[in-house]
Amino acid sequence: MGSLIRETVIRIAEKRWFRLLFFLFLFYKLIFNVFTADFVVPRVVSRFTESTLSCNFKTFSLFFGIEAESIELKTKGLFDGEVLFQTKRLAVRYNLLSLLFLKLKVSEVAIETGNLFLHEKEGVWNFNTLVRPSATKVKPVEKKSEPLEEIKTYLPLVAEAHLHVDSFHAKILKESEKRFSGEISDLSFRLDLESNRFISIPLSVSLLDQIDSFYFSLNPDRALPIEWDSEDLKWKQTLPVSILLDWKRASDHPVFLSSMQIGSDDINFEYKNKPIHLGASLGNKIEYFPEKDQIQIETFILKIMGDTWLSIKGEVSDTFQDKRSVSLTVGESNVQLTSLNRTISQLKGLVPEITLGGEISLQGTFVQGLWNSLSVFLNLQAKDIYFSKANAKAHKVPKANINLLANLNPASEKEASAANPIPILKDLDIKNFDLVYNGIKLLLSGSIKSEESISLNAHLEDLNLSDFSNAVAGKTKADISVNAKDFANLPVNLDVVIDGFRYSLGRSRSPASRLTLNGDVIARFSKPFGISSVEVSSVSLNQKTLTYGKAVELNLTGNLSLGDEIHIVANPLGLNLNTPNLLLTLPLVLKEKIAPLQNVLGTDPSIKTKLDVTLGANTQKIKANLFAILPGLEIKDLSLVTDVVIQKGKEQKISINQFQISAFQKTIIMNLKGGLEERANVPNPPFGSYFASLDADIKLHSSERKYLLKGISFLGDIALNAKARDYDINGSLVSKASSFTYTNNLCPGANCKVFFAEDINSDIPFHHNLAWKKQDSLIVGDKSVFIKTYGRTPPPNLSISQIVGTHPYIADVPFVYVKNQPGFPGLSARIDYRENYATIEELKAYTLDGVVLGKNIIFNVGAGEPKDMEFRGNIQIRDIDLKQLMPPKTRDKIDDGKVKADLNLSGRDLTEPVANLDLFFSIFQIGSDFGKSALNVISTQNFLMDRITDSYSVNKIEVSLSKGLVYADVFFRRSLLSLFANLEDSKISQQRMPLANFLKRAQSEIQSYQ
Repeated sequence: MGSLIRETVIRIAEKRWFRLLFFLFLFYKLIFNVFTADFVVPRVVSRFTESTLSCNFKTFSLFFGIEAESIELKTKGLFDGEVLFQTKRLAVRYNLLSLLFLKLKVSEVAIETGNLFLHEKEGVWNFNTLVRPSATKVKPVEKKSEPLEEIKTYLPLVAEAHLHVDSFHAKILKESEKRFSGEISDLSFRLDLESNRFISIPLSVSLLDQIDSFYFSLNPDRALPIEWDSEDLKWKQTLPVSILLDWKRASDHPVFLSSMQIGSDDINFEYKNKPIHLGASLGNKIEYFPEKDQIQIETFILKIMGDTWLSIKGEVSDTFQDKRSVSLTVGESNVQLTSLNRTISQLKGLVPEITLGGEISLQGTFVQGLWNSLSVFLNLQAKDIYFSKANAKAHKVPKANINLLANLNPASEKEASAANPIPILKDLDIKNFDLVYNGIKLLLSGSIKSEESISLNAHLEDLNLSDFSNAVAGKTKADISVNAKDFANLPVNLDVVIDGFRYSLGRSRSPASRLTLNGDVIARFSKPFGISSVEVSSVSLNQKTLTYGKAVELNLTGNLSLGDEIHIVANPLGLNLNTPNLLLTLPLVLKEKIAPLQNVLGTDPSIKTKLDVTLGANTQKIKANLFAILPGLEIKDLSLVTDVVIQKGKEQKISINQFQISAFQKTIIMNLKGGLEERANVPNPPFGSYFASLDADIKLHSSERKYLLKGISFLGDIALNAKARDYDINGSLVSKASSFTYTNNLCPGANCKVFFAEDINSDIPFHHNLAWKKQDSLIVGDKSVFIKTYGRTPPPNLSISQIVGTHPYIADVPFVYVKNQPGFPGLSARIDYRENYATIEELKAYTLDGVVLGKNIIFNVGAGEPKDMEFRGNIQIRDIDLKQLMPPKTRDKIDDGKVKADLNLSGRDLTEPVANLDLFFSIFQIGSDFGKSALNVISTQNFLMDRITDSYSVNKIEVSLSKGLVYADVFFRRSLLSLFANLEDSKISQQRMPLANFLKRAQSEIQSYQ
């Protein structure tokens, strides 16, 4: 038998695979044994780190872990010979062979009687010296990726781990800058963990579902010595820090035990050499009794400064049954913030600078009932609550009395919906809700019954808007009520009053006024607390002066839909103003802008609008229909209709499908159509950031004389058409047999004013270049003045038959300002506008039995900037009779009123038009009486001038204006009397007379004729 065994062994030993396995076994044992570990590991540590290691290995196995005793790790260099870490025993035991049974097992991770010393000196920590410095490596750029949600193992594994630390001591010491030292002794904790089988490890709370057994304890049977020493804080105390948690999921005999005792009512330390007393502790004991199937909360107490802030007792019966019952009660609850504040006030610099005060109590709060019908009662009482942080605004709650009773069903499996966003809530009864916060009083009442009724009422008083914004002020009072069947549709009734309402614009502040908001609004929800639309049934906003004079009245009915697109409908939106009262409520900066418009707006203007706006991510659509009454302009039917589409993107486009304004029974109509678009990489767009393709027209049409506004009536057809294409605007002004009449409605009478312009015809083309660049001045020289195309002059394109009105100085007497001629209109001209300048040629105006001629008139508009504008022109006056302007008594005393004159004028830079005006006025025929008057204008009256006036008759007058100064020469004819009064060059000159003085003298002389 023995020989058979021996032969079998020899036969196996001769096999190659056996020899290979035997060799591997010997090699493994040669490497992984305690003797090799004692020799190799310290040398490896010394070779690759700046430290020395001494230890005594008891186990050193690749498959089963390591165990060593008397471990000591010392640093070198700056901390030469200093012990960083030492322990009596260190063990890391595991079983890799258990992976063959799909089990991860760490049977022991233990540190017994360990010491850790962290030391900083000269800005360097001792643990940083362990690693030898190496060349700086450039960190690769990390690519952003989706956050990892789980770790897949791909094999169904079971995990087991056991961690144990006993009598651990840790110390930290920092020597440079803000010195401090800290020490914790006798720290012990234990952790045991077993899981169920898994194929992935979730990186979320759901990881708890994979734990079958969990045990954790921290110093369960002894207190923890703690010591801290720094410049400001010194603390040395043995503090209870005990935690125990035991949980087993096993269905046949589950276990749950939670016990905690952290803190003490007697914590003493020194802060900035002042003794500080602080009390803070948290303790609980929660245990599950399987024989009763009951969780019992024996104690749960939070204490601060010796006061019990929160104390809870109770139980959960039939814990693992469907009809479990709960009974939890808040016992003693006395939150005293004032006593806590006394301690916090001494810790400035250690804790944020805050101030606390007051008291809060939750005593009487309870949770009772079956799991599917759980009654929760909240009893919150607060008094004189005060909280402030540094220099921030203080929060004060002088009183809070809140009693809420809710019936919950935590077992509900209903999904949250728009109608029932809180499925576990069966009903809620607000028994009392009385809160005062910073002087604001809030009262709530009502109830909620799931899917049956909602009835809530809120009353708010003494809310100062200035507490929330510096831009507005006023004391608010509001009543808000909600009555509905469920949360899907919530009708809200608003009644808000703001007394002493003020608002600021910049440094300007409005006077006080009274603001009221009333209305009904329905909020609609498509998902839990996800509002989908707001229907405004009727909302009115009114602003009144302090004397209750109505200033603004706004009425709104409409709808707001939310989603991928925001859809706003206002039908209608009405605005009524009382301008005088409105000005009493405006800040000065607005009053200065609106007051000049009072004559335009009138006393009681009003606007009524229908609005339909769609705001999408890429497209916005705006449709509006506005109707306005402007009494100041006597407009009773101003209408605006618009349809605009805005397309967003890299290049935004605005499509104007319709934009129409009309008034006076559509006598005046303005239309605009086309589009605006942005163009990338195209410089200098003409309309802001846009290029335009627009068609516009303004039309006045009436087949009968129709009253418009301010005493003006109209008859005929006038059309202004314009087309804008990129940088060019082309169009024309066309009038056909149009007439205007004006009266001040004081006729007949001394103050009667009537004017009538009859048979106005025009066809004036224009072209404006928006890309205009500054060119050579047009008023310096123009060859067209000398080169004429005789026989080919374009015909006049503007004509007015006649202009008739009341005499400028004689009441109730008609006067012809422009008189038509047989076969000719009273006024005609050729007007052209091209390349940003207007020309007027062949101007003829028959007036005062004479004619006024104009030629070579040019006005350069340029880019529209006044500094670039310039003009020039020549005016000829022939045989006009000034006597016709005089009253009859004055007219009979004048021998000859005929005047002939030439006027040349030019100017540039209209920012200062008078200073930059150059004018030359030559009167070469004037009667003796008007000649004397002209002499009186340019020279002062005295005895010598009277003699000259009697001796000479005026032959010619030349007046020029340059840089605001008048230069005048009066030339005389000789007579017999002139033999006794001789003038050099037969003229009198006046040099450098200020224009203001010249006009004042001229006005005085004109008044002498009146």
